[in-house]
Amino acid sequence: MRSFIVFSILGQLYGIDIESVKRILPAQPLTHMPDEDAHIEGMFEYEDKVLKVLSFRQMIGQVSYTKELEGMFPDLMCQHKEWIDALKTSVQDGVPFSKTTDPHACHLGKWIDSFHPDNQEVTEIMKALNFHHQRLHLSAVDVLAKRETSKEEACAWIEKNVEEIYASTLSYLQKIADKSAEVAVDLQRCLIINDKHNEAFGVNIDDVDGIIHVEDEKLFKTEPSQHIGNFMEIEAILEHDGKLVTIIKEICVNEHVA
Repeated sequence: MRSFIVFSILGQLYGIDIESVKRILPAQPLTHMPDEDAHIEGMFEYEDKVLKVLSFRQMIGQVSYTKELEGMFPDLMCQHKEWIDALKTSVQDGVPFSKTTDPHACHLGKWIDSFHPDNQEVTEIMKALNFHHQRLHLSAVDVLAKRETSKEEACAWIEKNVEEIYASTLSYLQKIADKSAEVAVDLQRCLIINDKHNEAFGVNIDDVDGIIHVEDEKLFKTEPSQHIGNFMEIEAILEHDGKLVTIIKEICVNEHVA
């Protein structure tokens, strides 16, 4: 019987032998290392040692969590510009409102509901963002009700109230966007791993899915030379609960897997 810690990266599952993992931590604020390769995100102090921290995403050729967020926030701003434009068009032209009045149904609302930050400053910004974002979506209910009796009154309500709420929502969304690095820390987890020389390092991952225990014969062994990118060797593929899990044999910090 073997045990593996299973974790997710962009919706894909990976596993690593539990014996290789010293500890699972929240992702840590890192000191940047400008002369290191792109897959090394930085370093932090752990048990009186300075550990390098790798980005699993970048080791497999994907964008880092911080870069993903930096691209996500402008898209969320565009979506809400489209939202308020659709509300104005609905009132002015008398057409059905094509967007949602449910603050939990849009992309931003779903993200807010799923994000529970540890950073106190980020938490306070998120509370304000959530407050104004909910007000924004719910304000459309009042506007559409007023439209039924008076187009002019509905337009005036948008100009007097909804535009102000929209501006406040975007203001706090921009504040969160400016803290993409801190948000990425709150969203990720860090595996502290020992390499084959018993040297420790960290690997930032999206999330930990759990621990699984399997018989060795259930592992579909891969060819010895099969790798993921330049820094990881695959041991096997495992089917678990209807999903495929790629089992990692070895992760190297600074040298390519031979």
